Amino acid sequence: MPLNSPDRRTVLRTALGAAGAAAAVTLVGAVPAAAHGRRPKLPPVEGMVGDRWANEFWYDYDEMSYYNPTEELKAAVGAITAPFGGFTKSYDAWAATRQGGRYPRSWMELIEPRRAEFELLSRAQRAVYDKWYGRDPKGLVFAFQEFGQGTLFDPRRPAGNKVHMMNYTPPSATHAYHRWHPYLQSFQLLGIDRQFWAHINRLVGAAWEIQSIAQPVTDRNDNKHISKHVVRQVTAKWLCRSNERMNQAFDVWPYPVDMGK
Repeated sequence: MPLNSPDRRTVLRTALGAAGAAAAVTLVGAVPAAAHGRRPKLPPVEGMVGDRWANEFWYDYDEMSYYNPTEELKAAVGAITAPFGGFTKSYDAWAATRQGGRYPRSWMELIEPRRAEFELLSRAQRAVYDKWYGRDPKGLVFAFQEFGQGTLFDPRRPAGNKVHMMNYTPPSATHAYHRWHPYLQSFQLLGIDRQFWAHINRLVGAAWEIQSIAQPVTDRNDNKHISKHVVRQVTAKWLCRSNERMNQAFDVWPYPVDMGK
């Protein structure tokens, strides 16, 4: 059902002011959740690789959004995606409104009738974010950085989905980040937790660029971390982007035009 599927499972505000930008930069040197020393200990999972807390966050997110969504959530997503022609057409519909010269009005015409469904979707997803990282903004940044690098191997997942990352079928690049973006934009345009979803949108952009650089492989339990300096640099760049620059970045596929810069 989810925002990061079927491409994750074949598919998963205005500019920051000076004070906001400075605050954002303090998040980029994120460290594993375990290093914070404030977490209840989770039971070990044999064969799991990577940060235990981040693995559990993405596992829980997938349970909510893909593997075991509620009937109410499935109905909401079905209603939202119907005007797009289905979930996999979400980005195509968004891109068409961008190219038509009337954005965001033309996109709002598609999503405004489904405001209640978007509100439900926001609540369901935010509950997972708050459960695992509600008091740990650095930990959330770290979870997205690890997601982009493909370093979270979870043996509980079926073959083809054992790494918490945006899956893809080489040589094609993943479309999932681009399908995620329109929903994050929709929350903001509808005034639903605008600041929160603007932040998530920036983290999604950072993960997209990190994955584009790292090129992790689906189901491998030994995907390598890229340079910490590169991860910090990419994250800082995205966390300081305005909403319009976010849209411009996602106008392009498959890789960011300024990748690694």
